[in-house]
Amino acid sequence: MNARTNDQKKQKATLISNVALNLFQEKPFAEISMNEIAKKSNVAKGTLFNYYKTKENIFMHLLLVGYANFFNRLLSQLNEKQINTIKELKNFLLNSTEDLIQKHFTLIKLNALRGPILENKASRDQTIDGRKDLYFIHEQLSKRIHDLFPKISISQANKIFIIQSSIISGLINLSGLDAFNQEPIKDDFVNFKVNVFDDSIETFSFYLDGLLKDKG
Repeated sequence: MNARTNDQKKQKATLISNVALNLFQEKPFAEISMNEIAKKSNVAKGTLFNYYKTKENIFMHLLLVGYANFFNRLLSQLNEKQINTIKELKNFLLNSTEDLIQKHFTLIKLNALRGPILENKASRDQTIDGRKDLYFIHEQLSKRIHDLFPKISISQANKIFIIQSSIISGLINLSGLDAFNQEPIKDDFVNFKVNVFDDSIETFSFYLDGLLKDKG
């Protein structure tokens, strides 16, 4: 009975977080309220607080679980593919960057909120537990790369994915310099324009060229 109750609680928590994720895909974080999340989840607001004490808790959970799932998929792909050369590894990492931007862009947006917004009101204990789970799969992925190419240390492999996210997040933050409040600036700021997809791939490729040189 207790196990079934726990399963039901997990299902309800997942439902709530999925509703919040869908809202985040439609509107900015600041415009999403706990009231709206509760209403669209078909739960009372008091019930919502039994699962997540703050809105920031919900989105921190989405961020950590989302990245853990992303890295789990990468590890599975890396185990399935036959990668024998540094060039093949680089292509795999660039393809993972394309996938992150095209299919998991919400994770990048959430990551940009982590430091300045989410950590202010998210649960410290829950966040640390989530980071431990994320670190575990991140470490497994890095060890797999090290096993394939021993000249790449586990520490260096770990930083590959940190740099990957940092490049994309940084370019997102710098995009829109040719506009203010989403309205184009009349002055000619053509060289302030950022293409997040193309520039992320190009910049990450430059980084990988330096890191992977003589690692084969």
